[in-house]
Amino acid sequence: IIAAICLFYGCIAFWKLGITEAPITEYALPSGQSIVLELEEEPGSGSLIWYLKDSAYHTVTIEWRNSQDEPWQNAQEVDMRTVFCWGSASFTASGKYLRLTNPGSDMTIAELVIQNADGEIVKPADTAGMEALFDETVLLPEEIDYQSGAYFDECYYTRTAYEFLNGTRAFETTHPPLGKILIALGAYCFGTTPFGFRVVGVIFGILMLPFLYLLGRDITKSRLLGGFAAFLFAFDFMHFTQTRIATIDVFITFFTILMFYFMYQYSRMSFYDTPLRRTFLPLGACGVSFGLGIACKWTGFYAGAGLAVLFFLTLWRRYREYVFARKSPEGSSGGISHAYIIKSFRMDTVKTLIFCILFFVAVPFLIYLLSYLPFSNGTDTGLLARMLANQKHMFRYHTGLKADHAYASAWYEWPLMIRPVFYYSRIIDDTMRQGISAFGNPLVWWAGIPACIYMLYLCLKKKDRNAMFLCIAYAFCYLPWSLVTRCTFAYHYFPSVPIVVCMITYSFALWRPRLGESRFAALVAFYGAAAYVLFLLFYPVLSGQPVSAGYVSTFLRWLDGWVLVQ
Repeated sequence: IIAAICLFYGCIAFWKLGITEAPITEYALPSGQSIVLELEEEPGSGSLIWYLKDSAYHTVTIEWRNSQDEPWQNAQEVDMRTVFCWGSASFTASGKYLRLTNPGSDMTIAELVIQNADGEIVKPADTAGMEALFDETVLLPEEIDYQSGAYFDECYYTRTAYEFLNGTRAFETTHPPLGKILIALGAYCFGTTPFGFRVVGVIFGILMLPFLYLLGRDITKSRLLGGFAAFLFAFDFMHFTQTRIATIDVFITFFTILMFYFMYQYSRMSFYDTPLRRTFLPLGACGVSFGLGIACKWTGFYAGAGLAVLFFLTLWRRYREYVFARKSPEGSSGGISHAYIIKSFRMDTVKTLIFCILFFVAVPFLIYLLSYLPFSNGTDTGLLARMLANQKHMFRYHTGLKADHAYASAWYEWPLMIRPVFYYSRIIDDTMRQGISAFGNPLVWWAGIPACIYMLYLCLKKKDRNAMFLCIAYAFCYLPWSLVTRCTFAYHYFPSVPIVVCMITYSFALWRPRLGESRFAALVAFYGAAAYVLFLLFYPVLSGQPVSAGYVSTFLRWLDGWVLVQ
């Protein structure tokens, strides 16, 4: 089941992910320097098109003249505010000589293209000394869209991944480095292209599915429902969109799934009936996953607090069993002698706590520290000093951020999907549009609300351990955001979505005996099919595929806050 789901989803996720070729060579244009171009023809009302790697904030001035004897005329400023993306600006030049001047800081340009009013490329007559500026013009795509360059916050993470690969000072310093290292790994293997920067995120998005299958299967004791959980999550809108954009939220979500999966395995073990070393396997894997998570994003600490609660609840159960055994030392429970429980409790508890100090403190600290190996802050300080300095910077940034955003939303709005994050927009013509938005599948996010209430009921009234596990996991992934004062977005809910899926799946499992096998199977099939149909319905505004503006306004804009396309 899970192999089929992963293969099917992977084919969809990789489809039109991004181009696989982009300019490589670069031309340095120092501050205050100019380049003079003699074009083969006068461009008239033309366009200047560029591809940058080094920065998102540069300005150049364009001047023209008819001959070398005339003075330069009509200086026009062009803001080059794109990185790893083809940018363009219109200009007017009534002469075939152009001068481009960099009045700001030093910059490098990977490629430069000049087009006339008809969209035809106008080539310089002589590129001597400037070959790197015009040697990859053929890579200019016919249409510049999300496939050909970075969009939304990709400009920060792709640039920093590129800097990691080149050993230069990191630009994005508000999050730990591991997520950007993983993005850089894809760029190292597949090139510094949109596909290269996004490919690892898609791979992690696929890898989430087997672990969610395992978690759903173990909670429900059903392979069918494990597959149902993986299928629902695969075709949740946020899962699809968020794993196809080169940002770090995909990685913290993946490691959050791993954290709770391994903690669930541990919580179902007991060192009374299982060799202690064997219980250390899921516990250690959980600690390593926690270390990898916080090395991607600090929000991993939210999940980590939930892990601590679940761990100590498990130890509390062992303690209660110990207290029960002491009441009748000569007896036994479940084939385990009470004398053995009394003898082993204290030593096994101490060993477990020591193990946790190692794997939930020392090992995560080491992982976190090592993630700073490719990180440069422009100083020659050591690894530990760089890491500590960046912690102070990140804390000041996140606690002092007062910025607002048109598509920000409060934490209590996320399950209701009041305000999707509008990632990308392009107007193709009068009727056709492109757009990418991050929000959830209604049959996951909206259905998750009653499922969560049901879990709370089971937890408080029925003392259901599975429901308690899910409620704790969900609470610590989601509720800490209520204390955050900075600008927040719907994608911050992403790590909570796998838990929501498990809540829905466990609800189905509890209804199974009441419905009977045939009706239950029909209900699961119908619900999964309906979720997939909704995915297909919204696919154009999740993937950036061309779509009619009328189709979006008629069928997809269910709430006023859903912009989806311009």
